[in-house]
Amino acid sequence: MPVHRPLLISVMQFEEELKSGARTIFDVIDTAQRLNVDGVELRRELWPAWQTELATARRYLEDRHLLVTYATFVTLFSADNQDQVILRQDIDAAKALGAPQLRVFPGPLPAEDDEAGWAAGRSAVDYAQQQGIKLALENFARTPGGTLAEIQQVLAHIQHPALGTNIDIGNYVRHGEDVVTAIHTLGSRAVSAHLKDQPTDLDQLPTYLGGGDQELAPIFAAFATLPQRLIYCFEFRSGDDIEEGIRRSVAYLRSQGV
Repeated sequence: MPVHRPLLISVMQFEEELKSGARTIFDVIDTAQRLNVDGVELRRELWPAWQTELATARRYLEDRHLLVTYATFVTLFSADNQDQVILRQDIDAAKALGAPQLRVFPGPLPAEDDEAGWAAGRSAVDYAQQQGIKLALENFARTPGGTLAEIQQVLAHIQHPALGTNIDIGNYVRHGEDVVTAIHTLGSRAVSAHLKDQPTDLDQLPTYLGGGDQELAPIFAAFATLPQRLIYCFEFRSGDDIEEGIRRSVAYLRSQGV
């Protein structure tokens, strides 16, 4: 029997409308329900009133029987102590929302002999475990810490039940790396995936599934070999009609039996 893959949309897809005030976080949650997906990925950076709206958002999601995840741009490794404070705040916010995981980028990795640097990362993972949150390490595109080898290095250094990986299928392409290889390499530590399609021109924005040039069938075949539950999340914003792109992406997944 196929493993259930909950399907979410990300607030990142509505960034411009959220910044302009044309939509609110609650509008995005309503959009998820209307588009008949399983939930939404929220982010502090696109949520001006997050501190006062966390409890309300949790009730709003629960009333609609929607799953929520959380994401942050603060990195797991940082020389700035304030970043470590903010990361713990984001972990607390994920807990307050009832989210099972927080997406986090690695940032530049500590040197192999930088014991303090690695210890700071482990400390954040320990804190996440205490709060019942799993950190999902993502391969951010074209930035330090985002290559397959670097993600492997972090997961090898911090072999912890509260640290997994979010496999962004477009970001590996933008690093010039093979997505199927990444899935097979990291599969046992994967907890979620960001789904998108990437045009051949890597300077173009990722788009809806089937709207770019990636060979998607082998990617989803590789995901299908993983026995664990994965959270799938659409994360693209190219085109004039994001909702139509989400509909087309859902249709693509259904056509592939996903």
